[in-house]
Amino acid sequence: MQLSDRVVVITGAAGGIGRAYARRMLHEGARVVLTDVCGASAVDSLLADGEGIFVEADLRSPDAADAVIAAAEERFGCVDVLINNAALFTTLPRRSFEQLTVEEWEQVLSVNVVGVFNMTRAVTPLMKRRQYGRIVNVASNVVHKGLPNLLHYVASKGAVIAMTRSLARELGPYGITVNAIAPGYVMHDGTIASDHGRNEQVVRLRAMPRTQTPEDLVGVVAFLASAESEFITGQTIVVDGGEVFA
Repeated sequence: MQLSDRVVVITGAAGGIGRAYARRMLHEGARVVLTDVCGASAVDSLLADGEGIFVEADLRSPDAADAVIAAAEERFGCVDVLINNAALFTTLPRRSFEQLTVEEWEQVLSVNVVGVFNMTRAVTPLMKRRQYGRIVNVASNVVHKGLPNLLHYVASKGAVIAMTRSLARELGPYGITVNAIAPGYVMHDGTIASDHGRNEQVVRLRAMPRTQTPEDLVGVVAFLASAESEFITGQTIVVDGGEVFA
């Protein structure tokens, strides 16, 4: 119960990985605010077993991000932890950067980068006021791999790592840590539908040659969200079974 009574906001909470984070936070005793562009029914069973709310929001809008944090403050009085998990990935076609349209480029960066910015900016005043906060950003190990044919996604996750480092410098004096995790290719409801043999290829590259699941990520996220990580900030922890060594 490392997070007993802590208030945790999780974005992209209706997806398979987001639900896994929410399940672990509740198990650790947290009160949760779950948000996604849709999918309240996907988290109903989680909220039935713990204390929390769901807020539908498109985080590309700063007003929507503000509304999520306002709902958290109204219900629980504060926010202790923000997990920036929302991102576009499973629906993205793989093709060369020359074939990408400007619209596709902007769409991915607006969700994967601007959404992180909007949520972090919205929550920071509450954390500064209490001189305490944990921000966990979800990046990806593709930044270290130089994965081809997904330039918009790779660039967005590289930006998340860069933002993590700069934010750690800015927010450290206020008792707020900012860290990132970089998962590998995770099998969940979204990736299973569009896998086309990719998981089998990735498994062969890992030091621990098995499929990665959302549950492989939750321990690191719970640690970074807890008081136990109070002197760790600006770091990116790769969680991919040894596919890349960063």
